[in-house]
Amino acid sequence: MDRINNRIAQVYGYAVCFITVVTMLISIKSVVDAIVDLTDPIRAEGGGYGRMGRSLTNFEVYKLDARREPQRPEPYPANAGTTTSTAMRDTLSDDQLRRMYDAEREQAIGNAKFRATRTLIGSLLLITLSAILFVVHWRWLKRRDELPVTS
Repeated sequence: MDRINNRIAQVYGYAVCFITVVTMLISIKSVVDAIVDLTDPIRAEGGGYGRMGRSLTNFEVYKLDARREPQRPEPYPANAGTTTSTAMRDTLSDDQLRRMYDAEREQAIGNAKFRATRTLIGSLLLITLSAILFVVHWRWLKRRDELPVTS
């Protein structure tokens, strides 16, 4: 019976070590992705496109997207029939578009940085906990292997 218990303990210890190694490998990939996202957060956020589907990588492209945007009816127009979104879009100056672009870009960068930082911290914590579990179980297994087997 003692031999069966010894085998069960050994299988448990090696299974925990194997699972922690797999967890660390997956977490390392998440750490790398988060670091890449932190280096270029605008591309991490929706591939460089904002909430309205406009490119946020370049102001000139953003301006072209804003000018080409198909007409959408306003959900609650102030004066029905007098103001359309096309007329409003055509009257926006470059300065107004620049402010909209900057605001949307800053929001996208902030969101991407927050998500990347959260992923980075979580993955590093998971790597640390996995490493601790691995070391504890590996040492325990080595001590068990050094003990004389009693029949």
